[in-house]
Amino acid sequence: MPITPTGLVLDSEAAANRGFAGLHGWMRKAEAAWGANGEGEGMTLTENWNHYNKLSSQFPIAPLRIVYAKSGTLPAACVLAKSGAVIDHMLYWTAPASGDEARYLAAILNSETARQRIAQYQSRGQWGARHFDKVIFNLRIPRFDSADGLHGTLADAASEAEHVAAGVELPEAALFQRARRVVRTALAEAGLSQRIDALVARLLDAG
Repeated sequence: MPITPTGLVLDSEAAANRGFAGLHGWMRKAEAAWGANGEGEGMTLTENWNHYNKLSSQFPIAPLRIVYAKSGTLPAACVLAKSGAVIDHMLYWTAPASGDEARYLAAILNSETARQRIAQYQSRGQWGARHFDKVIFNLRIPRFDSADGLHGTLADAASEAEHVAAGVELPEAALFQRARRVVRTALAEAGLSQRIDALVARLLDAG
């Protein structure tokens, strides 16, 4: 990607000034195509890529992140550890302070309890409620506190769920919808989904 490790997004001129001849040539062609098609409502190509700093804010890339999907019929969140992946605009992300905090958030975001409680705020389409976006934050989710026993129990349950999910054998070339369904079934059969839902209900009711 045309961005430095510190988060500076490079246009063709900036690439040339840094001696990146190949990137300079590619960016010149991309910028010409962008301009010729009248895209961006006055924004340059790199301004569009970095609108609201959605790209540069990810650098330097944090060693631990949690991401969740903005849309779908069921919530989907996961923890990224030691990954150089750049987050797509269809995902929200944050960099938690610890692995326990990441797992605590993953447990809440993936829970059926949270999904049921935000359904009233979601837009609806042909297949029902969709678009989680930021409606999850209508819930009173307490900030993670390592000294809080319930928070720690939720993080531990999420850690167990990670191990169960990692051991699931996914069908070859399965689409992501089927892969998620297989994992959810495994978690339910292990009793983890139900336990996490009950813990999240306690957490939200206490808040």
